[in-house]
Amino acid sequence: MNRSVYNLLLRSFDVPLTEEEQKRLDAAISASEQFRSTQKELASLRSTLRSREEKKFNPFFAERVLNQLRSPQPSVDDYFVSVFRGLATGAALLVLLLSAYNLSQTNAFSVESALGIRHATLDQVLTLEVPFE
Repeated sequence: MNRSVYNLLLRSFDVPLTEEEQKRLDAAISASEQFRSTQKELASLRSTLRSREEKKFNPFFAERVLNQLRSPQPSVDDYFVSVFRGLATGAALLVLLLSAYNLSQTNAFSVESALGIRHATLDQVLTLEVPFE
């Protein structure tokens, strides 16, 4: 297929051709079955595309996208801080509940009894001879 004639065929759909260009295109179409089928395919494709409903974005779509891109995005550090807050809160609650349980099991109200600490000497701790109750 002659490239210059093919370009004329493409242009003929969008702008009027000069008399000389039109004669050249008509001669190529009448001489070649391939040009005739190409012209029919292009005409069919253009009419199909024109008949399709045009898809449009919602109003202010571009502004919303740009605002989203400009707004600061949360970093990994922010994620870890939020996770740590939850863990720290849960751990503090667990310590309070265990302390309340330990205090309810003894008659003495002290930090040692709240944390369940037993009195032991340094020698007992180093030799792992701490008595278990």
